[in-house]
Amino acid sequence: MNRCFTAPAGRLWLATCLLLLALPATPAPRQWALDEFSRIELGAKEARAPANHQPLRVDAAALQAQLAAVRLHTRDGEQPLFGTDELALLVPALVQALAAAGPDDDVLLLSTARRSGGFDVPLALSARLFVQGEALQLIVHEARRDFIAAYRRTRLMPRFAYGSRSAAGGSQLSSATAESRRADWVAMPVAMPVTMPAAVPVSAPVPASPPSTAQPASAAAPAQSALERRLRDLKRLQEQALISDDEYQALRRDALQKL
Repeated sequence: MNRCFTAPAGRLWLATCLLLLALPATPAPRQWALDEFSRIELGAKEARAPANHQPLRVDAAALQAQLAAVRLHTRDGEQPLFGTDELALLVPALVQALAAAGPDDDVLLLSTARRSGGFDVPLALSARLFVQGEALQLIVHEARRDFIAAYRRTRLMPRFAYGSRSAAGGSQLSSATAESRRADWVAMPVAMPVTMPAAVPVSAPVPASPPSTAQPASAAAPAQSALERRLRDLKRLQEQALISDDEYQALRRDALQKL
């Protein structure tokens, strides 16, 4: 053995190395603190909800464009759900969270911003995000909650809900580039690379018809209609430069093969 290991300093160095090797690997983060109040975190998906199609590596520019297109409808009129500076803070953390999320995780978002500019107090926005099919689902629970006065008085962080698949919230959303699932819920077809896991079937597959029997028109029509909508969506994303030409061709081939 090398003589340096027989000296006290050598033995200490060796013990330190062995201890470091024995330490467990640092786990991947499940929470991203963005400022005093805003944060992104991974939480357990809602009970009885189907498995999510995650993890997902999503293009940051495509995600930002889809979130920027979501509009909030209030008694005072229509306005963007997210501010420009707010998205610049949120999107990098959302990209990391979606890449770290598993099939049993939902992404929980709490964002606070001075939404009218100037010295207005921050208003809270809480939402739940998850990937189903080829779309990022966004359910907003509270879009403009004034919580600062109560927090300053008690110094206790209020409890926030994050939206639910089964119970509609009070927010009214719309988007020119997303499908409306419910008043508080939109499905955004963000540009998704081929690394996306295979979709988990939502319902039992329909048995294939015998080769000699033609498929009834009533069964073929919904599939054709869904394909047409998918192709139109892909073409719109390509024209808006949200996906590249290569991504468009790959996703188009995939959609045609699934028909």
